[in-house]
Amino acid sequence: MKGLKIAVFLAALASANASVAHHSFAATFKADETNTVEGVITDFRFRNPHVIINLNVTNDDGSITNWMVEGSAATGWRRSGWENDSLLIGETLRVTGSATIDGSPMVSIEEFALINPSSGEVVAELSTNEDPAVSRGRIAESSATAAELTFLPASLPTGEPNFSGTTTQMRGFTTGGPDANDPTMPYNAAGEAMNSSWTIAEDPQVFCDPPGAVRQAGYTPYGMKINQYPDHITIEYEEYGTKRSIFFDDELPKPGVRSHMGDSVARYEGDRLIIETVNLLPNFSGHRGKPLSDQARMTEVFSRYDHPDYGTVVQTDTTVTDPLYLTDSWTISRSKAFSAGYEFIENECESPLRERPERTFQYNAFDLQFLD
Repeated sequence: MKGLKIAVFLAALASANASVAHHSFAATFKADETNTVEGVITDFRFRNPHVIINLNVTNDDGSITNWMVEGSAATGWRRSGWENDSLLIGETLRVTGSATIDGSPMVSIEEFALINPSSGEVVAELSTNEDPAVSRGRIAESSATAAELTFLPASLPTGEPNFSGTTTQMRGFTTGGPDANDPTMPYNAAGEAMNSSWTIAEDPQVFCDPPGAVRQAGYTPYGMKINQYPDHITIEYEEYGTKRSIFFDDELPKPGVRSHMGDSVARYEGDRLIIETVNLLPNFSGHRGKPLSDQARMTEVFSRYDHPDYGTVVQTDTTVTDPLYLTDSWTISRSKAFSAGYEFIENECESPLRERPERTFQYNAFDLQFLD
């Protein structure tokens, strides 16, 4: 079968309102209406998949409403110098951003600033692209430093190819995949019908539901950590806090109970690591849909090379076949650089402040409800 390959490399997320991954901003916020709220910070959660700030906002009648302020992933903020304590409980924050579709007390971050509560004057204009210590005038230049290049030995002491360590996205590369630069996913009529009926509100991450193996393993631009053992490997993902344990075997798992991450086996072929996954539940391959059925099968091929500007780089080619929805195989290619000492940011998905809609999707002659 002739494969369709889309080469994908990773770029830094440019700003808070540029990232619509995870539970998509478009499913919660209006594109043409903004709100400005000002209140006292009661909580600052520097987490993935979204930074969350809670504000106590005093209304005209003197009552107080707790507002949720939502930003992009903490991973992007951290590259500019943001940390867990960059905002403090008790400080006053003014935020302007998109209003919610249903009027619930949430706002996205487009502009935000620290305010003197006595005078109402701006203390510091903040930006997710600038070290907050610079914005506050505490330092002249950002404390964020570029990561040192990491070069790994090609092989483990036992002779297997060396993939052990943590990889992160690489600045300066373009981004693509099932959302941005994919001109044609090779759907048949059934697959195209499912894809064309999708709306942004159906993204499982809107209400923190499982994203599925293809989106987790093939699409995610965030950190990934591999550990290799004599009989298995483990893979951890920063974006959704998922961990896989995959044992070495030459035979695929037999048909069984399906799950969002499926059942996987691993093997080495020369200097490559290959993982095959079956028994997947139907799910979406990216945050703009691209559904796959319960017959989808995933093959991940890991290879590595040394790059003079990025250090040791691991490339993952994730190929999906789906006899119910696709006429051809489809491949996402990702490249990430190893980063010694990189620590994952904790994952704590926060559902929007609105009621979950009644949603049941038809997949291959049975209904799948994303939340049982």
